[in-house]
Amino acid sequence: MEITTAALDIKQDTAREQFRFDMKGDEDAFMQYAIKTKPNPNVLDIQKTYVPDVLSSVGIEEAMALQAVRFADKMGYRIKATCPFMSGYLNRHPEFNNMRAAQ
Repeated sequence: MEITTAALDIKQDTAREQFRFDMKGDEDAFMQYAIKTKPNPNVLDIQKTYVPDVLSSVGIEEAMALQAVRFADKMGYRIKATCPFMSGYLNRHPEFNNMRAAQ
């Protein structure tokens, strides 16, 4: 079975504070976040991205990042990119600059 970005089913797991792609029986891909209320309210801090090697070439990181941006936009959150991948993603997508939290 070939996995493509069109077929990626990214879920938000609020209990774990993650956007996830579940690999049935294998390691899952996830983007870890925390919602910060101090010192700046309503900040979605993207802290870590993990993708197993088997998924490294299908663009799952970008799919999770876009899901995080959509969630932040819907909730009125600013995005803090503690995670190096998310920082790079935001740098490659200047259309989201207005969503960046003050660092």
